[in-house]
Amino acid sequence: MQHNQQFFHAHHSPMGALASFTFGEHGDHGGMGLELGAPYEGNIFIGYQDGDGVVNSFPFYKGANDQSERYVQKDDSSTLTERTFSEVERDYRWASDTFSAPGISLKVLSPFFDIPDPALAQHQLLKQASCPAVYVELTLDNTSDKDWTGFFALQGEELRWNKLLDGDANGMVGVTCRNNIGLASNSKHTRAFSHFSVQSALSKMGNNECFMLGPTAGVMIDVKAGEKVTVRLALGFYLDGNVTFNRAMQYYYTQHFTGLNDVLAYALRHYDSYAAIAERADKELLASSLNAHQQYLIAHATRSYYGSTQWLFDGTQSVWVVNEGEYLMMNTLDLTVDMLFFELKKNPWTVKNTLEQFLTQYSFYDEIFDPANPELNFSGGLSFTHDMGVSNNWSPKGESSYEMAGLDRLCFSHMTYEQLTNWVLCCGLYISKTEDRAFATEQRGTLIDGLQSLLNRDNPEPALRDGIMSFESARTEQGGEITTYDSLDHSLGQARGNIYLAGKSWAAYLAIAEVLNQLGETEHAAIALQAAKRCADKLTESFDQELGYVPAVLDGHSKSAIIPAIEALVYPYQMGLTEAVSETGPYASYIKILKSHLKYVLNDEYCLYPDGAWKLSSTADNSWASKIFLNQYVAREILNIPEAFSVEADAAHQRWQTEGASKHACCDQFSSGKPIGSLYYPRCVTNILWLDEK
Repeated sequence: MQHNQQFFHAHHSPMGALASFTFGEHGDHGGMGLELGAPYEGNIFIGYQDGDGVVNSFPFYKGANDQSERYVQKDDSSTLTERTFSEVERDYRWASDTFSAPGISLKVLSPFFDIPDPALAQHQLLKQASCPAVYVELTLDNTSDKDWTGFFALQGEELRWNKLLDGDANGMVGVTCRNNIGLASNSKHTRAFSHFSVQSALSKMGNNECFMLGPTAGVMIDVKAGEKVTVRLALGFYLDGNVTFNRAMQYYYTQHFTGLNDVLAYALRHYDSYAAIAERADKELLASSLNAHQQYLIAHATRSYYGSTQWLFDGTQSVWVVNEGEYLMMNTLDLTVDMLFFELKKNPWTVKNTLEQFLTQYSFYDEIFDPANPELNFSGGLSFTHDMGVSNNWSPKGESSYEMAGLDRLCFSHMTYEQLTNWVLCCGLYISKTEDRAFATEQRGTLIDGLQSLLNRDNPEPALRDGIMSFESARTEQGGEITTYDSLDHSLGQARGNIYLAGKSWAAYLAIAEVLNQLGETEHAAIALQAAKRCADKLTESFDQELGYVPAVLDGHSKSAIIPAIEALVYPYQMGLTEAVSETGPYASYIKILKSHLKYVLNDEYCLYPDGAWKLSSTADNSWASKIFLNQYVAREILNIPEAFSVEADAAHQRWQTEGASKHACCDQFSSGKPIGSLYYPRCVTNILWLDEK
C-alpha cells in the first residue's frame, strides 16, 4: 500500500515517565516502550473478527504493508482470513489521536496539563500529574446480523504476560508484563488473553485463553449482532527502585503508586477527569488562529517532548530531566534553552530545577586561549557542561557525556561559550516570567561571574573587546568550540566569530543587565549594557553590502547566509524588553540590519527549498525543525517579515514529519525533508511560541 499522510508514528506518553505508546505508522513496529530512544519493536493488533471469520485490523504491525489480505493456516483443513482496513481516517489533535475504519473507532488520549510545583502542591494533585498511564477508548459498531469478537493486543518477542488476578485487580480485566507494562479495562464486555498470536487465540488453539508462552496479549471484546460497544482501556507503565546510576534516583510516581496494578486501577477510576483534560487541550488548539499544518506540528512536538521527560525523586526532592530523543542525553543545555518557552508556560518549576542542577553539579571555571597563540592561557570563568549524562547514567561533576577534548570545531567538541549564554538566558527568562525574586537574589553572584566570563571570552584585554567570542576554552586542549548546530559546516557549527552565537551573547548581556538592575547592581548592569552595545555594533558594521547580508562567520572568508542570525531576538522580546528589538530603540541599526539580512536570504537562492520549506544555512543541506519554528516566530512576530507568513512552508514542514520521518515520531534534524538525526526528539516544542503571535 502506498504511504498515506495519516500514517505516521507518534508518541502517546504520560508526563515524566520516559515512556511511550508509540504507534501510527503503516506496517511498522510499535508498542509500549520504557526508557527507549526509538519506537518499541513490537506489533499492535487492534480490530475485530467479523461473523464470517474474517480478522479485520488496523495496519499497526510489521508486515501489514505487504498484503491487504492473506490466509493464515489454522489447521490441516481450514484457513483464517486476515485483512487490514483499507479505508482509515485519522483525527490528530493536541491530546487525542483517533483512527476510524468501517465498524471501529480507536481514540488514544495523552492528557497533559500544568504540573504543580512538588515543593508546594497537594498530594492529590501530584498523584494526578504523575500517574504513568495512557488512555484508550475503543468503539466497535456491529451493524451486521452476526456476532463479532474485537481485540486490542500487544506483541513483542521478549514479552511474556500475566493475567490480572481477580482477587487483587480492583475489578479490572487485563494483562501485565513483569509489572512494568500492562493494560486493563473495567468493561463487562472484555476478557483477557495471551497466546502465540491474535489468530491463534481467535481460532481457540487449545483450551487455555492465557497461554503464558505466547508473546501476544491483550483483551478480547464480545460484540453481539446489531450492538455498539465502547470499552475503555488504561495502558500503564511502572519501574520500581533506583533507575539512575552515579546518583541514585527513583521515578517520582513511585511516591504515589505502589505498583503497576495501582496505576491501572487509578487511571480507570479517574478516566473521566483525564478525558476532560485532553478535551480541553484539543479545544484550545482548535480555537487558535493557527492553520491546520501549524496545529499538527504543535500537537506532534508536544507529544514528543513529554515522551522524553523524566520526573525523578532523589530521596529528598524532585529532579526534572528531559532526555535528548534517540540519543538519551540528559538535560542537554542547548535544548533546555529552546524548550523553556514551553516549560515556562506549563511547568516553570522545571526550568528552575534544571538551572539549579546545572549550577550545583555541572558548572565549572576554566581557562581560555587565543587560537593565534594557543600555548598561552588566560582566566576564562564560569560556564556549564553540554549535558548531565546519558541513558540514566549521571556524568561526574563538571563533566558531560558528549564533550571531548582535542577536536577542532567538530562534532563532540566543547560548547563552553554557547552553554554559558544558554544558562544565562534561561535564568533571565525564568526570572522575568515568574518574578521569582528569591531566585534572582540567589543568582546575583552567578550572573556577575557569568558576565565576567563572557567578557573574558571576548578578550581578556578590555580595550580589545568587540562584543563577540574570540577566545576558546582550554577544555578543548587547543581545539575549537562548536555550537548546538554541531553537525553543520562552519556557517553554524563553529562557535568563534559566528553571528548566530554572537546574537545570543548580545541577548545574554541584556538578560544579565535586566536582572542585575532589578537587584540594584547598577555598575555591573552598565558594564553588561556596554558589552551588548559593542556586540550589536560589531554585527551591524559586518553587514556586507556586496553580499546583501551579514556573512555567517566573521573571519573575512565566509560567504554563507544563515537564517539564525535573527534567532536571539526572541530572548529579550520574551523578557518584555521590547525596546531592545525595536527599529526605533537603542539597537535600531542592528534590528534594521537583521531585517534586511533575512529579507535578502529568505528565498530559494539562499535559504528556502523549492517547496517553501526553510533551510537554515545556504551552504549546508542540514536543518533543525525546532530552530526553524523558533526563527519563524522571530521573523513574523518581531520583525514582521511578510515572506515568513507562508502556509506553503508550514505544509512542507508537516510533510517532513508525516512523510520523511513517519517511522520515527517527531524528528528535528533533516536534509531536504529526510530525517538524518535527532529522531524521536523533544526540542520541536519551540513552536509553542506560535500561540503567542499577534
